[in-house]
Parts: sequence; structure tokens; C-alpha cells
Amino acid sequence: MRFSPLHAALALALTSTNMSASADDTRITLYSGDFESVSQAYAGPGMPGLAQVSKTLAFPLKQGGNMLDFDQLPLALDTGSVQFSPANDKVKVGSQRYDFALAGQDELLRRAIGQRVVVEQGDGSALRRHEGVLLSAGNGITLKQDDGRIRVLANYAGFELPALPDGIATRPTLRWQVQAPTAAKETFQLDYATGGLAWNAEYTLVLADTKQQCRMALEGAAQVVNRSGVSFPSAALTLVAGNPNQVRQSAPRERGAMMMKSMAAPAAMYADAPEPVESGEYHAYPLKGRVELPDGSVQRVPLIDALDNVACTRRYEVDSGGYGYRPTRPQVQPNDGEATFPVSTTLAFANSKAAGLGVPLPAGRVRVFQNDAAGRSLLGEARLAHTAANSDVRLALGEAFDLSATRTARDFRLAEDRLSLTETIEFKLKNAKREATTVRVFDALPRWQDWEIVEASAKWEKDDAQRIRFDVSVPAEDETKISYTVRYRWPLNVKP
Repeated sequence: MRFSPLHAALALALTSTNMSASADDTRITLYSGDFESVSQAYAGPGMPGLAQVSKTLAFPLKQGGNMLDFDQLPLALDTGSVQFSPANDKVKVGSQRYDFALAGQDELLRRAIGQRVVVEQGDGSALRRHEGVLLSAGNGITLKQDDGRIRVLANYAGFELPALPDGIATRPTLRWQVQAPTAAKETFQLDYATGGLAWNAEYTLVLADTKQQCRMALEGAAQVVNRSGVSFPSAALTLVAGNPNQVRQSAPRERGAMMMKSMAAPAAMYADAPEPVESGEYHAYPLKGRVELPDGSVQRVPLIDALDNVACTRRYEVDSGGYGYRPTRPQVQPNDGEATFPVSTTLAFANSKAAGLGVPLPAGRVRVFQNDAAGRSLLGEARLAHTAANSDVRLALGEAFDLSATRTARDFRLAEDRLSLTETIEFKLKNAKREATTVRVFDALPRWQDWEIVEASAKWEKDDAQRIRFDVSVPAEDETKISYTVRYRWPLNVKP
């Protein structure tokens, strides 16, 4: 009788202990982060992403010793995290074993050494069959035939095994030795951590077509990706906005193991947006209803209910850089010359109840549109970090086409005692728009930590320890210049 690896796998499956599980008993807690990495990965051990999976399993047990198998497992299972607990405390779980998924042909032959095999070899248009005990495999195949002769086959077309070698399963499989006092159907709680799943928030902001006051509508959804190598047909899903530190102990990769290619599935919509709740140091969003997560899919589910009439502020900004920089000694080299900087379009709003929000906003992508005479126009995209309630949000959406800024450093003077210097900075702002525009200018004061503005052509404010800002009105189809003079001082014991 001819045995193929597939036949052997089916025979093994028929000998496994029967297991039943409710179709809606899976619970998944999924942490944010690694969405892009998981989306672009192939299923396999060591995948990014973090999910905690809980499932109730039921097995018919005989009295005494039982071997239980479960193979509906992700390929990125963290084997060290597995917990398998009986509901009946009289049932005792002994050892636990993890078996790799079926590997490639080379590994299959290596595991079959010592077994009787049949090897097929091409002979013109026919196939010759050689049977014997497998002695070695690698650079060809070596067989010990029934008459004692040794046959070495450099090339072969195929091979047959009477059964799968020990320790090989068709899927990643957990096996437990269980002792039962009586024959009965018992339930067990299976908990494990795995990679291969991730989620990311997706926000849509739509600005109203009004010149008087900035108002916007906000919608928030979650994109959930599953490339773990296993499907979850119906899961109670909780999304957690947070990325705990991990010391990953994934199942080791079997030598020669194959990666699986995933295909995206159509988006699905589910129940209303969840209510956020605190979860340790993070915020959790338990989804209403159950979610289908096929392997190789991206699902879109509601995250934040749509909100209208949220207060916002649109600004044009110029930033010369240097944010957070603190010089360690005075910088006394002159730097005359011009530098051109882009004028960025920004959108700012307060995540507060007074502004129409006041909810925790998980990290994700924000797409900003404006309703105008041309329809709905895309203003730009930005990344939003995890944002707590009552925090301010600033989104840089892109560069303004009709605005430009030039910075010129001039009139640099170092004092004769080399304990101070003054410098004059000028900004020229051009506006090609048909309406007047206000531009916020941020400029760094990078030469030393002790500074003062001794003269300025416009009102300014201190932004941080080394930066100031101006709000400059630029007439339509015109330009405006502003300038300021700064003095730096340092003590005798500080050398430039």
C-alpha cells in the first residue's frame, strides 16, 4: 500500500483525542503597536505584535491517563506563556509539549531515518521504485535493502513514508498529559500570548467650510490585522491602547519551515463604538458584539463615535528648528546668510469636553479633509500619538503652496571681552494668497542659554528655554518683514 506524507497526517489526526469548543468562546485582548510590521510580515515564529488569547476547551476523558491535543494555534505562539487549567480541580495536568508544524522535505526525511521508505526515481519516461530502511538523507538518499545491499540515490522524484515521524505535526500542536479520576467530559481554560496580530487607530477629520471659526467633525475606527497563521471565527475582542514591554519567548522556528502568504479580506463593520475603560496603565476598548478575524485579513471596526462641531484652530507655521537644543558652551562663530524654510499647514485642537471631545485618543493615523466648493478636499495626513483627555493636539498636514519664509542672520557682534554677543535676525514672509494670512514663526536661540531680546519689530513670546515665537499678519499678495536683536551673556569661567 502506498503511503504519502498526507496519508500519514490524516491517520495521525484520526488517533487524536476529540476536542470540542464553543464557536463563541474565544476572547482576545489586543495591544496597539507594530501594526505596519505585522501587516508586512509573513506568518511565522518571532512575529511582532502582542495579543492575549483565552479559550475554553472541552475534552472527553477516560479514567486514568489521557493525551490531549490542540492544534488551532498561531505560528507566533509564545510557548512560555501557555496556561492550561482544568475547571475540575480533581483533574490533574502533567507535562505539556509543543510540536512544530510540518517542515520541508529535507527535515521530513531527516526525521524518518531508521524507518522503512519507498523512493521513486526517474528512468526516462518511467519511474523506478526502491524500498528499504532509510539510513541517511541530505546529499542524496541512502537505503538498506531487504537483501542487505546498500543503495545510494543521488536524485529522486519522490518518496513515501508509512507514517509521520515522531514529533512532527501538520500544524503547531500543544499536547498535554492529563490524569482523570473518572471518565467524563471536562472543560479546560487555555490562555496564551502570541504575535501576528495588531491594531491601529484611523481617524477622519472633516473641517467645515467656514471662514469665521474652525469647526470639525471627527470619526475614529480601528484597523485590526491578523497574519498569525490561524483564524478566529468569532472572538470577543478588546483593544488596548498601550504597548507593554515584552521579553518574547516565541516557539522556535523549525529548520526549513515555510512562511505563509496572507491576503487581505474585505473590511467588515460591527456594532457601535465601545466605551473606553481603564486597564492598568492603559485604556481598553471592549468591542460590542463579536468579531471575525480570518487569517490574512484586515478588519475595520468602530472605535470612537462620530463627533460634530468640535472646536479647532488652523494655523500656518514656520519653524527654524532647534527644538529642545541646549548649547553646552557659547557659540561665537558668525553665521551670516539666508535660509529658506517651508510654511506648514497645521491643525490644532484641545482634547477637552469644552471643545467637544475629552476622551482618550489611541495612537494612529489622522486624515484631514475640508468641505468646500470643490467637494471634499484632502488637506493632509499626520500621526497622532496616544493622547490623554485634556491634552492639546497639533497636527502638521503639509506645506502651504502660496506662502514662503526666508530667515537672514545679520549684524553679528562679539564683545571685546568675549563675554557677550549680539545678533540681529530678520524674517521675510511672502503671501501669494488673495486674503491676508497670519503666520506663526518659531525661531531658535542656539548660541547660549542666557539670552535676552533687546529689540523687536513685532510682539514675541517665549516658547521654551531656547525658542521664541511671533504671530505675523501678512497682507494678501504682499510680504512682511520682522526682525529682532538678541544678546547672549556668559560668566568668566565659561569659555566659548
